[in-house]
Amino acid sequence: MRMTSRRRQRGNALLEGALIMPLLIGTAIIIGDLYNINQARAYMEQSAHSVASILAMQSRLDRDSLQALTEQTAAAGALGEYEMVISRVMLDRSMPWKPLYRGNAEGICPELYSDGRYSGELPEEVPVADEDEAAVTASMVVVQVCRNSDSLALSSALIAEKDIHTIAFARMSYANVELDEPLAQEVGLEDEES
Repeated sequence: MRMTSRRRQRGNALLEGALIMPLLIGTAIIIGDLYNINQARAYMEQSAHSVASILAMQSRLDRDSLQALTEQTAAAGALGEYEMVISRVMLDRSMPWKPLYRGNAEGICPELYSDGRYSGELPEEVPVADEDEAAVTASMVVVQVCRNSDSLALSSALIAEKDIHTIAFARMSYANVELDEPLAQEVGLEDEES
């Protein structure tokens, strides 16, 4: 009788272990996924803020320097497939430039502009009562970084939102920024001068 009791206990323990093991494995996978996604988001935010703050301090931009900056701050090895959208936005939401697109993916970031106007959030707006010339000439650099989370998650079917978006703002130090010819063409300034 004692022998059957031990066998029964051993069988119960084996059955309980078999039932709990998938739950433990599933929990470990989900925790790992959340860690990977949070790490990717933190790196994306750091990259977006670095690009925005560096570009906001420049009085002159050229294509090669911008490319080097984006490659250094948003390395594809760390970000994977990503898209970066760099915009210059006036406080009245007008956009003197077309957005600049960088990265190794397209169509991930939502369009936050239409008809030369920025439609996304801004940390500050032109005061309604006081629309003086100084407030209207002030502008910001808006940097969006977006990537798909499919390659980050082992359990990608469990994650509802597949794209990760981050946005950074920095007030530009200079009212007029000089662009080299290739960059001026890319933002649409050459078209206006012709």
